[in-house]
Amino acid sequence: MILYRYLIQSYLAWFVALVAGLVIFLQTLDLLAEANTVLAGGGPPLASLLRYVSLRAPSIAETVAPLAGLLAPLLALNAMARNSEILAMRAAGRSVMSLVGGLMAAGAILSGTFFLFSEYVVVPANGEMENWKQAGFQTGDHLEIGESSWIVEGNTIVRVGHVTREGKVLSDVRIFNQAPDTRVTDILGVRLAIWETDHWTTFDVRRIAGADTSTPAWNTTLKPEQFVQLANHPNELSMNALKEYVGSVSVGSRPPYFYDTWLQHKFAGPVVLALMPLLAALAAFTHHRQGSPVLTIVLGITFGFMFVVINNILLAMGQFGSLPPLLAAWLPLALFATTGVWVLFNFEHTGART
Repeated sequence: MILYRYLIQSYLAWFVALVAGLVIFLQTLDLLAEANTVLAGGGPPLASLLRYVSLRAPSIAETVAPLAGLLAPLLALNAMARNSEILAMRAAGRSVMSLVGGLMAAGAILSGTFFLFSEYVVVPANGEMENWKQAGFQTGDHLEIGESSWIVEGNTIVRVGHVTREGKVLSDVRIFNQAPDTRVTDILGVRLAIWETDHWTTFDVRRIAGADTSTPAWNTTLKPEQFVQLANHPNELSMNALKEYVGSVSVGSRPPYFYDTWLQHKFAGPVVLALMPLLAALAAFTHHRQGSPVLTIVLGITFGFMFVVINNILLAMGQFGSLPPLLAAWLPLALFATTGVWVLFNFEHTGART
């Protein structure tokens, strides 16, 4: 029990250190590449850069988490192998499967944590980053966090929170009326807009900002088909928002199976963290006496790279409708998990040297 606790603590410590180090390194490179573009938006330099980092870092952390989840158990197991702790464990009759199972249990906890992190931190940050980027990194009160889409009609900018029923129902609409010099002169809010008899019927129209004292109204020539194309990329949509695109009244610029594949990927993606200790164990137990630690890490990264390639290929096939969404999202996990368990089971019961 002490050995398991020691291994899991080592794994988690390495994981946190690797995620932090990779995020700092990659964020620095990204900021160096994008700093001029961000500063060109005209906002306060330090505040703009800090805002960019705060919105970009969550996405980078989500991206590097699987790599950290692979390297962390590799490094922890390598340390045990160098100290002959794995050899002593097997001599005492302890099961390799139970050791890997403990790592996978810790990985499962990390999976749940990163699922919540992705849903409540990464998705809003990606949405706000995309809105800010589309606005040329300019500052303004009209930029909000959310699953919003934007369209321009003459001197009017329209932000729509949700598009449903083939573009005939719009909710949480904001209308920004601009002067010829692009200065926003009036902001209207519309709770709901419904397309009926070739015109929009609006509900709860209110003036949010502006000096105009006339009755607020939305006069537009936009039609439902123009709003159908406003769907955000799935990595900017929450799980609940994706479900809206998958249902019988789904809306989007892509087929429902595209969004269904991403919905399944929302669940399958974090589970990768529970699988990575298994891939690490395959490399560690194969080479910890027959090869150097560097070779073990290279082999582990190779397994991880193979998983990423297969996962991306099947995800692309699901997006194009060549595979059912459920199969496209979960087949790589099932394939590598089955292979890993089979190899470790044989390793455990054939008396292979450790």
